[in-house]
Amino acid sequence: MRMDVRPILAALGLLLSTAAHAQTSQPASSPASPAFQSAEEVLEALERADEGLRTFTSEVTYATIPDLGGAMTTRRGRLAFAVEPSPEGGAPRRRFGIHFESRWVGTRLIDGPEAKQTIAFDGNWLVEKNYANQTIERREIVPAGRTVDPFELGDGPFPPLPIGQKREVILARYAVRLVPVHDGLEPDPDLDPQDPDDAALLTMANRLKAFTSGCTQIVLTPRGGEGDGRFSQIRLWYRPGPDGRLLPNLSRTIDTHSRNVSIVMLYHPLEINGPAAEELLSIEPPEGWPVRVYPLEEAATTGTTSTTPRGAP
Repeated sequence: MRMDVRPILAALGLLLSTAAHAQTSQPASSPASPAFQSAEEVLEALERADEGLRTFTSEVTYATIPDLGGAMTTRRGRLAFAVEPSPEGGAPRRRFGIHFESRWVGTRLIDGPEAKQTIAFDGNWLVEKNYANQTIERREIVPAGRTVDPFELGDGPFPPLPIGQKREVILARYAVRLVPVHDGLEPDPDLDPQDPDDAALLTMANRLKAFTSGCTQIVLTPRGGEGDGRFSQIRLWYRPGPDGRLLPNLSRTIDTHSRNVSIVMLYHPLEINGPAAEELLSIEPPEGWPVRVYPLEEAATTGTTSTTPRGAP
């Protein structure tokens, strides 16, 4: 394992070892990923992956690892995604919602209102429910008449987990490589299993390899100014669902400016095409909570929700 991977491996292992409430490995019955021969084949499969997909929900872990030291911050909760026909007959509207119930700073658990957070995006407006100060913030991040896929590469407000994005669009903006599933996760062959610290790293590596076993991994690097300027590298792991479609399992991004690493883990099997989880996809302000509204021009100058890579979870 290269030296730049060691802290990421350690943090990911901690992430898995402390996720007691969620699955830490995929079910043995999960189908194996197809034997893709090229990154283009993977992108073609991903372009078809949203056919007939109306909803999915999943347990989720979202973490940020500071490049310059300091504790990893981890949030855990539940994520929902829904696709709806456009009332104007245009592109379908894609919504997502996420509720974080707990937060860890390093190995310290933070609970109570300051740990909770709910975010919903309807294609135009990003709404955040802040339990600590009992406020609602509504930010318009996409102009009226347009919609954005929350998980697409380049434009989505959440770390990228593309499903259904056009292959040509991705290849125009990113250099894409198909790599072995455990690329970037392999431990240093010189680690000594008799040394306690080295043994811990080996255990973490094995947990990660179990979590991603059966996945397909691609690595994306922006092409100059064409890709998502937020990230210098994007790694995506996909797992086939029960019907064979590729579904996101794990993403790892490196922030271009801070070099912080953001990680999103979805726990399979995802719940596919059930009723839309409106308790996550819509946010209604509780009585007495003030609502702050930021139209597009103002929202652009007031930052983004603290769950995006441009902030910290």
